[in-house]
Amino acid sequence: MSLRPQWLTKTFLASLFLGIGGFLYGYDSGIITPSLALGSFVNYFDKPNAPLRGAIVSVYQAGAWLGSASVGVTSDRLGRRKAIAFGCAWGVLGGALMAGAAHVSMLIIGRLLVGYAVGTITGVAPVFGAEIAKTHERARITAVNQMMVAWGFFIALWTGVGEGKWANANQWRLGFAIQAIPALVLGVGVLFIGESPRWLCLKGRYEEAEATFRRWHDDGFNEEWCRTEFASIQASIADEVQAQHRLGWLDLVRTPPFRRRLFVGSFVWAAAMLSGISFVQYFQTAIYATLRFDQDQQLLVSGLYGCVAPIACILSLFFVDRIGRKKILITSSSLLSVSYLMITILAALYPARPGQPTNEAAQKGLIACIFLVSANYSALLGPMTWIIPPEVFTTELRAKANAVVQVIHYSISLVITQCSPIALERVGWKYYILFILTNALCAVVFAFAYPETRGKSLEQIDEIFGDIQKKYDVEEKVTMAEKDGSDIVEAAR
Repeated sequence: MSLRPQWLTKTFLASLFLGIGGFLYGYDSGIITPSLALGSFVNYFDKPNAPLRGAIVSVYQAGAWLGSASVGVTSDRLGRRKAIAFGCAWGVLGGALMAGAAHVSMLIIGRLLVGYAVGTITGVAPVFGAEIAKTHERARITAVNQMMVAWGFFIALWTGVGEGKWANANQWRLGFAIQAIPALVLGVGVLFIGESPRWLCLKGRYEEAEATFRRWHDDGFNEEWCRTEFASIQASIADEVQAQHRLGWLDLVRTPPFRRRLFVGSFVWAAAMLSGISFVQYFQTAIYATLRFDQDQQLLVSGLYGCVAPIACILSLFFVDRIGRKKILITSSSLLSVSYLMITILAALYPARPGQPTNEAAQKGLIACIFLVSANYSALLGPMTWIIPPEVFTTELRAKANAVVQVIHYSISLVITQCSPIALERVGWKYYILFILTNALCAVVFAFAYPETRGKSLEQIDEIFGDIQKKYDVEEKVTMAEKDGSDIVEAAR
């Protein structure tokens, strides 16, 4: 009998390692936040104006968009592991270019490549995790990605605090250089773990798939479960291929069940971006600047903000598999809408005006609301973005569909990150009203348009959407009709 806790499975440990991709996403997203507040960075690049600041931030999203768009091809052809390693190679190169940037164009190219790496990795790693997980641990395993994103953001913000204390004209380069380390570790290490058994089955490599499946799940006491579970996976994928033949990109929108799958998988990421979390994460130092905070205060408060998400993510691991997906989504979007309402009221009633003191209580209240946004997103909505998309797509379309989902995600994020600094400069607190409305709308959509997938295997989830099950129903009806006809003929005789 193993003394290892039941939850500490091989697949959970693998998910922690794959979570380095989430860490890279969080770190790469977060490191630009303190950099924009560092005087050395701003002066080195000739005090970039609002559109250029938006471009420096949003080009990362453009790179991620390109990475997501290509991941359906790389993941299907190379396999889950090699696709992740491919993305990591670009992450190492991009981090090096940013750290050694001699001018702003070099910085932007480096950030574009880092974004491409993150788009590739985040398009594959959640799929990989979902495909190797058991049903009862799938949510916890895929939610690890959100926890690692939070830790990456935490490390990035506190790296910025450290940079601010280091009196050196090149202080901003340190944080950019660190980006290459997790990309290198993940890119090399992922080649030494087992491939996805479902992907191997899809390629017809059944013996290798079964051997890999057993390496992931066989504990010496579950021979019968391993045999029946692998047989179920093999049969399900064979039925998918037979029923759906070789599926291409257009098949994602060709039938109502597939369109519904795509909507459910992509809208949760759209809701995440429309929640305003990327706006808060990237431009929180600009918000603190409107409260008359100096550089050190901005960096310190952003560092404290970074502490909220990891704690919230750890807490979410204890309930994410016990509460229905719909309840979590509806609750999160509703609370986010209320949080932005409070932020809007405080910013409208107690605006920060140059040369005039600000209301300290209003300052603290606004910062508390921003921290609540982070806690809510990290514990509730954030984990669902990693859990739901890999769940709702069939094996043959999972990589392509997740690529489309990530393209939608990064497209919305690109628009928000490009427009936010300009909007803050021109309309001020009125910009927050946008997120009151978008979060309220998302809560309504989750309530009326989302199915419940908690506690169901990937094969059972296929039945919710009806495309695979319809084939079974037709076959069953034909068989019953044939049987009834035979009975009638026999009775006539």
